[in-house]
Amino acid sequence: MKSIKILLASLLISASAFGQIDKTPEERATAQTEKMKTELALTPEQVEKVKIINLGIIQKNEGVRNSTMTAEEKKSAHKNIEDARDSMMKDALTAEQFQKYETLRAEKVQIKSTKVDLKKANLKKAETNSSQEKN
Repeated sequence: MKSIKILLASLLISASAFGQIDKTPEERATAQTEKMKTELALTPEQVEKVKIINLGIIQKNEGVRNSTMTAEEKKSAHKNIEDARDSMMKDALTAEQFQKYETLRAEKVQIKSTKVDLKKANLKKAETNSSQEKN
């Protein structure tokens, strides 16, 4: 029974993570830009620049994700895309906004890492419980 609860919890977490799959690149870029508008206090001119940057990055990332590249090639391509995003954002934002952008992004990476670690721990626990139930 415990393993079923853990499995259901894992599925719910996974389902929420894939919630953006149904959205178009334009919808994702708009949502991302609106969030950044609030977090970084963007001017109307900056909103337009940032939206164009976000859309381009999302489209490039989708292209890489859907390509036949190896996992290592995809990782390298995504790193190059993120470096390009940083460069374009640095040009579009003020120094203060860019600093806050980097801080928020670092926090997001930390949260994602924590979620991955929790997911791995839950899967390991579920596997352990499942093997114990078989015995």
